[in-house]
Amino acid sequence: MHRIVSRIIWYGAVLVLAVSSAGCGDSGPATPASADGPSREKPVSIKVGDIEGAPASFLAFGIQKGFFAERGLNVELVRQQGGAAIVPGLVSGELAVGGSNAVSMLLARSRGVPVQIIAPGTSVGADPAKDFSAVIVTEDSPIRSVADLAGRTVAVNTLTNVSEIVLKASLEKAGADPGSVKFLELGFPEMLPAITQRRVDAALVIEPFATIAASQGTRVVFRPYVEARPNLAVGTYSASESYIRANPGIVRAFQDAAARTAAHITANPQEYRTALPAVANVRADLAPKVNIPVWGTRVDVESLEFFADRMLRYGLVETKPDVSAATHL
Repeated sequence: MHRIVSRIIWYGAVLVLAVSSAGCGDSGPATPASADGPSREKPVSIKVGDIEGAPASFLAFGIQKGFFAERGLNVELVRQQGGAAIVPGLVSGELAVGGSNAVSMLLARSRGVPVQIIAPGTSVGADPAKDFSAVIVTEDSPIRSVADLAGRTVAVNTLTNVSEIVLKASLEKAGADPGSVKFLELGFPEMLPAITQRRVDAALVIEPFATIAASQGTRVVFRPYVEARPNLAVGTYSASESYIRANPGIVRAFQDAAARTAAHITANPQEYRTALPAVANVRADLAPKVNIPVWGTRVDVESLEFFADRMLRYGLVETKPDVSAATHL
């Protein structure tokens, strides 16, 4: 009950911030641009928040390759623990764009926070072996299957969010009670110590933390994103409605640069893997073992509908989020 009340208070505070910000004009975090948007000759500087791990590594790679600079964007990347932490920055104007999971954005919309999804983020394919997410345990853990999580405590990077959705969906598919799992919020770097110290029974991590944990004596029980739904698009990039209205050229430039980055990684996965030590702080000897996410060039509306349905089913919202209203494509 405490964490539910805390989330309600948090979203209420963000909504108040949104209303007050709306009255202060559209002073987004960017230097002035021409009416046609930024260009290499007339660049703008923007601050973009993203989730630590694979999501932020995508942006870091695109920045390193110069794809954002080609579209006139000087991007300052701010790494965050979870998607919920991105929303206040978008509303306040501290961030121009924020990378987050789809659930965070749909949940914010359902609470009246004026943000919209503008571009896709991380996705998975249909092969569990290539999923960049993992539920990990100690080598000697009795947990061997999805159903074995029933009644256990699992570490997630953000409460009442995408990790809970995919875990509950996986438990439901396995015939177990999705409401029986307890969740503890921890940052990804904190999860391995929590497992080894027996403070939690399992943890849901993403790359590169899954590969790092595997090198230190953990075992993967299952891959939750693919388990919940094959070809699931998990990540998004969003902006506030006021920022989108005031800066359409910057938004288009970001969409183009993100799509260019996604297409380049798809065509050159080994180049991205080689860059992991620099963009994701991964040891060079572990980089070949990291599961690389799938990055699309278009927002996957079917995945958004999947999350919206389950947010309602598992009690995160009282009314199903409006996916169409939540996107700016």
